[in-house]
Amino acid sequence: WKRLENLREKVPDIPFQMLLRGANAVGYTNYADNVVYKFCQQAQESGVDVFRVFDSLNYLENLKLGVDAAGKAGGVVEGTMSYTGDVADPSK
Repeated sequence: WKRLENLREKVPDIPFQMLLRGANAVGYTNYADNVVYKFCQQAQESGVDVFRVFDSLNYLENLKLGVDAAGKAGGVVEGTMSYTGDVADPSK
């Protein structure tokens, strides 16, 4: 957190954003709800302004947790959907 706080001090007028994996926060496993809320609170206090929230399986309940935690922390929330495919191939 110290590194983020140092960056925030040096560039106070540039919004910082992060990618939040919904209920997984920044890991690959689900965390307890209170952990996600606390993480978002600490991230916002340390300098994150925008939280781009997604769930790799587009599971709405996991997405809702991340959106709610980031919003409650006071961040700007961008809810996103994951899509994997070949967008260059019109047959897919």
